[in-house]
Amino acid sequence: MAVDVEELRSFCSFGPDRVYLLVAIARRKENPETSHRDPPTIREIVEGPADLRRKVDQLDHAVSRFKERYRLYLSVNARDTLGATFELRRRMDDWLEMRLHGNDEVAAKFRRVDSEFKSVLQSDRCSDESYFIFDLDDASAADADRLRERLAAETTVELVRETPNGYHLVTAPFDYTDLTTTVEYELKTDGLLFCSYIGEA
Repeated sequence: MAVDVEELRSFCSFGPDRVYLLVAIARRKENPETSHRDPPTIREIVEGPADLRRKVDQLDHAVSRFKERYRLYLSVNARDTLGATFELRRRMDDWLEMRLHGNDEVAAKFRRVDSEFKSVLQSDRCSDESYFIFDLDDASAADADRLRERLAAETTVELVRETPNGYHLVTAPFDYTDLTTTVEYELKTDGLLFCSYIGEA
């Protein structure tokens, strides 16, 4: 399954402090030997539309060196880099205080500030918008179409992507408390959108 970069470019809305994250994850579903709580993960910041293809290729090359099978995801919501900078500064103050109180292990965080910044950027606190992902597992195309029609009566359906187990339907935010449907789904309010498998010959 190839990465449809043009579709992602059309979906993304970049700005001076607005970026997206591409995230390669070796999920346990395809890699039983990996940890469910802490799977191997590589993140890349995408700063603009022209950056998307290069970052996809970069991650594709990076994961091709490993034996695990990786999925590529895009943060469905843009990330706020200014907010992430302030959040990282707060965390670094905490690390410094811990270090001054004798915690030697926290010193490692100062040696990997770039990866810590990417992790902060992915946190809910640094989301810059609020798209929803309706995640359908073990669902057919007919199920996805049925839910899409139901959602379209409530909000704008921005994107539909097939996933290894079903579908991702991305919508504008709305009050979903009274949403009724026979299609089973999991709602993610700041999730990762499946793009493709990567690193495969």
